[in-house]
Amino acid sequence: MKTKRIFVAIKIDNTHQINELFRQVGVDLDEERIKWVDKNGLHITLLFLGETGMEEMAAIMDKLKMIGADFDVFRLNLKSLGAFPSIEHPRILWAGINSTSSLYELQMKILIQLKNEKVTDDYKYTPHLTIGRIKGGVENPERIKECLLKWKDWQDSELLITEFVLMESLLTQQGPVYKVLEIFSLKNQNV
Repeated sequence: MKTKRIFVAIKIDNTHQINELFRQVGVDLDEERIKWVDKNGLHITLLFLGETGMEEMAAIMDKLKMIGADFDVFRLNLKSLGAFPSIEHPRILWAGINSTSSLYELQMKILIQLKNEKVTDDYKYTPHLTIGRIKGGVENPERIKECLLKWKDWQDSELLITEFVLMESLLTQQGPVYKVLEIFSLKNQNV
């Protein structure tokens, strides 16, 4: 059975402010072994579905199309920098998301429709935009911490979100390559 490694996301276009963020953080952390994300593949993951059979994908796309047709466009900003699992032990560098409740509502609708699960009170969605991955440990933890704190008040210009996408993640030796499989427009595009 043929499968694809898929996820639902909001694709983020590369802006001047994002380019400048990558450039300056790259200079600040030039001694670290960071694999920077390809700026053409920037996205906010809404739901990772993993290996999915082709027959399941048609049903998934139908559900996503219905969600998009019933969900209004909304706005968000990228803001501040952080790290997973923590600023003291960084493995993934990310930009945070400043949004109204719309982003969380969209993510929850997708989760419920595609996973057919009730969401427990302890479920926590942490929207973020991955900008880099640290491989093989950190050379200077204090330097990374200083850099992230330096960018804690950064904010990108407001982005109007008019669609979300179903993406495929192709794992390669150079890192993941993302391919948009389908685009789902949100309603009220005249905002």
